[in-house]
Amino acid sequence: MKAKQIALILIPLNIILAYFVYNSINSEVEFQQVAKVRVAENVQKLKDLRQVQIAYKKVNNTYSNNFESLIDFLENDSMAIVKAIGETPDSLTDAQALELGIISRDTAYVLAKETVFDEAYLSSRNEKFPLDLSALTTVPHSDQNYSVDAGMVEKGKVMVQVFEISTTYGAVFTGLDAENKSFELGNLLKVGSMDEASLNGNWGE
Repeated sequence: MKAKQIALILIPLNIILAYFVYNSINSEVEFQQVAKVRVAENVQKLKDLRQVQIAYKKVNNTYSNNFESLIDFLENDSMAIVKAIGETPDSLTDAQALELGIISRDTAYVLAKETVFDEAYLSSRNEKFPLDLSALTTVPHSDQNYSVDAGMVEKGKVMVQVFEISTTYGAVFTGLDAENKSFELGNLLKVGSMDEASLNGNWGE
């Protein structure tokens, strides 16, 4: 076969190869853009669920190992809000001022969800992902729920309570072509830990 004929055959092959290479690169870039948003959305929901767990423990002296009790707490329980009335003089402690009647404490009970998600917390949230209490336990863009567990671990010869709320990256990327990308789909995106006393998320918090 003459060199000219070989060249004529190679030109379209090179064009096709270039197209597939470009398409592959473009697909990876698009995936990474969407993946970044998906991860951020799940991180925010895990932070919300952590906020509920912390409040639940304040009231019940334990973390919950199921979402039913967490949501019931959020929707139906109340939390005590203690307001200080008066000012403590610099020369006294709060306890002394209370005893002398210079200051007083007023306790009010507010629905848990209003206390857990108060103005201070709401202002700290990622505003791109509005808080939706009706879908709090659901992994966005999927029909799956997060997994939740609670228990005890030993820390310095003392047993401490722990919890973990998680989902897989496979669930996070539901509906996306995530195979052979930069994420291990079986790995967990989580907050808390069943192995150590930690309230942090594993997203580099």
